[in-house]
Amino acid sequence: MLPAVNGPSEQFLTNLDQIQSAMNTVQRQLSSGLRVGQASDDPSAVPSILKTQSEIAQNNQAQTNLNQVKTELLTGDASLQQAVTLVEQATTLAAQAASGTSTDAQNAILAAQVQGIQQQLVNLSNTSVGGRYIFSGDSDQQAAYALDSTQPNGVRQLAAAKSTQVITDANGNPLWTPMTAQDIFDSQSGGNVFAAVNGLLTALQNNDSAAAAASVASLNTADDHLNQQLGLIGIAENRVSDATTAASQSVTTQTADLGTLRDADTAGDAIQLSQLNTQQQAALSARATMSQSNLFDFLA
Repeated sequence: MLPAVNGPSEQFLTNLDQIQSAMNTVQRQLSSGLRVGQASDDPSAVPSILKTQSEIAQNNQAQTNLNQVKTELLTGDASLQQAVTLVEQATTLAAQAASGTSTDAQNAILAAQVQGIQQQLVNLSNTSVGGRYIFSGDSDQQAAYALDSTQPNGVRQLAAAKSTQVITDANGNPLWTPMTAQDIFDSQSGGNVFAAVNGLLTALQNNDSAAAAASVASLNTADDHLNQQLGLIGIAENRVSDATTAASQSVTTQTADLGTLRDADTAGDAIQLSQLNTQQQAALSARATMSQSNLFDFLA
């Protein structure tokens, strides 16, 4: 029968076990880089860690979404700038036809040029990014317009003019409601681009210099309308850019907070491990001075 472990030996073993347990914890933190690698490491810190991780994920997703929107806005901006240039070209042609000095043959040449402008405007109304028609609203897999000379405006609408999507920042605040091709090119409230260009085309095809002169006013109104839409896109670009920057800054702050909550203090842990090693060696050295009439007689 083994002799009982006396008081000093029992205390020694308890202290040695505590030192080893602390060393295991510090070594695990150094190995993983985490102070809290599992819930049991610090149960009180877990809710804050999970909340911060969720906020980081939310802001990262917001950045991804906003960068996509930014790309679409930049593309839309470029498309509208092209549209403005085209309408101004049409206005120049209208002024030329309005002089009343153009022959039928010259009007036919001008009409061909206007038809080219009309086609380019339809193409711009069908601008796409990443497989999405950005001016088709909720029907973003469908082109918005096609040329159709049987229609009053010279075009046929292919996609329903409806946009219910709202672009928000990371906190859900609205930034932008995407505009549709109807808003831009086929507005029913004035400044109808398709109607203005088609009016000029009809005037040229009919060799009607008076109608060509009258189309100048419509084209100028359409030009103003396009510039207004371009301004709205510019405002949206600024808002989206600011929201993207804010989300990025939040991620930086939250990542630092997460590190404080969860990550190990590598330098401090290294010092602590060295101290624990020293304590362990000191405890084991003290073993040699202990009475042999105890458990260590059987461990030697």
